[in-house]
Amino acid sequence: MLRWFENLLNPFPSNEIAPPPNALWPFLWSCTHGSRLFILVMTFFTAMIGGFEALLFAVMGKVVDWLSKSSPELLWQTEKHRLLLLAGLLLFSAILIAVQTLIKHQTLAGNFPMRLRWNFHRLMLGQSMSFYQDEFAGRVSAKVMQTALAVRDVWFIVADILVFVVIYFVTMVAVVGHFNAIVVLPFLVWV
Repeated sequence: MLRWFENLLNPFPSNEIAPPPNALWPFLWSCTHGSRLFILVMTFFTAMIGGFEALLFAVMGKVVDWLSKSSPELLWQTEKHRLLLLAGLLLFSAILIAVQTLIKHQTLAGNFPMRLRWNFHRLMLGQSMSFYQDEFAGRVSAKVMQTALAVRDVWFIVADILVFVVIYFVTMVAVVGHFNAIVVLPFLVWV
């Protein structure tokens, strides 16, 4: 089951590669060549999860409202369809989290840096002997290894953590603003 996710991204591409740009963001963008679809899918699932988790607070408020309006014995009779919909949404969110986790950890976490290492290694093979003359043993290989992990971590922070926080915050402000627009002001001042 997991092998399918692991095989989605080829860690050893055979296509021709060009030297990466010298600026930071263009370099990071060029490193995602061949992996962009999976990073985008992970970002999409992360955004859905962030929005859903923020909306759970509004849903919990609705459940408390339902409990205050009817006795626990009558809750199932009066709100049966909504409770079943809520249970279905909770199950769906678990599936979203599972797919996002599989894409992040099985598809990208191992194969993305390995793909970068392979591409960087192929770039190093094209260098002249004079390029390596003043280098200490292992220095270039350490840079290749560490750069691949650093690029992966940057993209995980941007596409996973930052997207989650932004979507969660915006959804939470929208939920709170739905109650009273004045309550949104502290959030806006805080940002």
